[in-house]
Amino acid sequence: MTTLGRVIALLMAGLVSVMCPACTSDSSSSPTSLPTPSSSAASPSTRPSPAGHVPPPPKIGQCRDTPASHLGDNDWVDTTPVVDCSKPHTLETVEVIKPVEKLTLALAKQLAGSCGGSSSARGYLGISYPAVRTLAFPVVYWPSHEQRAAGQNWLRCDAGVNATTHGGPHLVRQTGSLHGAVLSDPVRFQVCIGQVPDPARDQRLTSCTKPHRTEVLPDFLTLNVQHYPSGATLNRKGQSGCAQLLGRRKDLSSLVITSSWQPSRADWSKGDPLGGLCWIHQKSGLMPPLR
Repeated sequence: MTTLGRVIALLMAGLVSVMCPACTSDSSSSPTSLPTPSSSAASPSTRPSPAGHVPPPPKIGQCRDTPASHLGDNDWVDTTPVVDCSKPHTLETVEVIKPVEKLTLALAKQLAGSCGGSSSARGYLGISYPAVRTLAFPVVYWPSHEQRAAGQNWLRCDAGVNATTHGGPHLVRQTGSLHGAVLSDPVRFQVCIGQVPDPARDQRLTSCTKPHRTEVLPDFLTLNVQHYPSGATLNRKGQSGCAQLLGRRKDLSSLVITSSWQPSRADWSKGDPLGGLCWIHQKSGLMPPLR
């Protein structure tokens, strides 16, 4: 699963790799046409495959109410049954990758980034520009042992909506499809919380369409470094960078700015860029709804 910090770190890595996006980003300058879900995608898959009671391969547009127990960083198999997307669910399949070579778990992990970089997946969601969003994307699975024994060879690329700032297994149970949703309702996926920000803590997300205590700017900061900066340097760069993003907002003097950077010193590799988030809240009172 994906924390907002990992979203930024992966997004930064994607920008360096000739703007190949990952997670909640899209490097294209115009919206990708939206693929249409399979006509059978919304129907629960209850028929056994010819090989026996083995779930068939996934299809784009299918939804599953995958539980938190299958949403950990090391969960690569999910046999949760397909449900109609009008019913409560946590994940929706936005791309299915079918490699030419036979998958191993190591290869599946290596290819998982292809899901985030897929123009088809981004087009399905309606993503047309890089931004910080509440999307948990990509969430990647490969076939179960029984499915692999039956000859299935695929990567299932899913998307969901985070319930908290650190993501993890916490996804929103939603009704309705994510097909084109980022394009049609971008505010729905902006990051807001109901309390003063503490980026080190996992804080529950709230709707930005209602008054809220804190919001994260959809634009992000980039810092190219050869040595990991000190905390004071990161704070200074964050404050100045966030102030530039805020520009000449009329409420600027009443805002408190908090910046956070990923990856951490422990997770950083020499030469990798850092990505920064800008959290803003009023000195007193609530931020107005976003439109």
